[in-house]
Amino acid sequence: MAALLLKSNRNIILITVLALLIFLGGTFILHTVPLTIKNKVANGLLADFVITFPALYYFIIVRPLKISVRRMAFVVSFCCSFAYLVLPQHQKDYILQIRKLTAVAELLFIIYAVSKFNTLRKAYKANQLLLTDPIYNLRAAMAEVIGESAAVKIIASELAVLRYGVLFWRKETLAIKTNSSFSTHKEFGYVAIWCILLTAVMVETVAFHFLLMKWSHIAANIVTVLSLYGVIFFIADLSAVIKRKVLINDEQIILRTGLRWRVCTNISNINSIEKILYDYHSADPFFKGGISKNSGNMLITFKEPVKVDKLYGASKEAGSILMNIDDFELFAAALPRV
Repeated sequence: MAALLLKSNRNIILITVLALLIFLGGTFILHTVPLTIKNKVANGLLADFVITFPALYYFIIVRPLKISVRRMAFVVSFCCSFAYLVLPQHQKDYILQIRKLTAVAELLFIIYAVSKFNTLRKAYKANQLLLTDPIYNLRAAMAEVIGESAAVKIIASELAVLRYGVLFWRKETLAIKTNSSFSTHKEFGYVAIWCILLTAVMVETVAFHFLLMKWSHIAANIVTVLSLYGVIFFIADLSAVIKRKVLINDEQIILRTGLRWRVCTNISNINSIEKILYDYHSADPFFKGGISKNSGNMLITFKEPVKVDKLYGASKEAGSILMNIDDFELFAAALPRV
């Protein structure tokens, strides 16, 4: 399983790098070549966008990771849309012809997705009855109905980011059986730090946009859109850190820091909890689950290793976790059996 996850992560990173080289690199080349050869370059980029990259996606993602070929429709659609935005008019005419060929396949996939909606909804509600955690229950429902794959985990994670980044004002629904909840961000001062970081990101985004405008309006707009999506991710992180608290009921405990990671285990599996007043270092391996990489004011150790689920599907086992908790004494009192 660990080897499969490692291979999956490597393939995803590889296809991401290739996408940046082909799409952003190709756009850069198109706007720097002389007009005399621009049309030939555009023809080559058209082939790279709508043929080369989908083929690479198939051999790097679909085939090795055993993902359904149906998902290629989304990839081809994205490639055609990107090519239509950046290529000259002569190549756009070719793209429109390609879109006519893929329209039927996309329509069939939409019909298939709609037919699975009710099944997905039932699976989601069934998981909600067991444990109220919308993000991980959506992932589990999608895996149950569509199939377990890296793509399903990524799509579910992206929906989670949009849920907390765009609909950040919505309240979090807590589990019915939850007796206690504990925040993780106040003592660390994460809100103040987040505001400073967001201001720096926005200033750099605006400055970089105007810098790119001198070279290419299209490239500037593409990079700015990607940067704005990064801001949505940034907002989602704060929203989730505030709303997704540590939960304790009679039997279970859910440890988490926003969307970044989650552990669900029985209270009886907790061996010890220790308040940390300094930079913690240990020769024994432990999971760094604080708001920042090296932060944490509580070390929680387990009798048996627990599974740490991360946002985009990667998971690992940990025997102890260093994390933030706002009221350590109250949290410790809620665990009388530890």
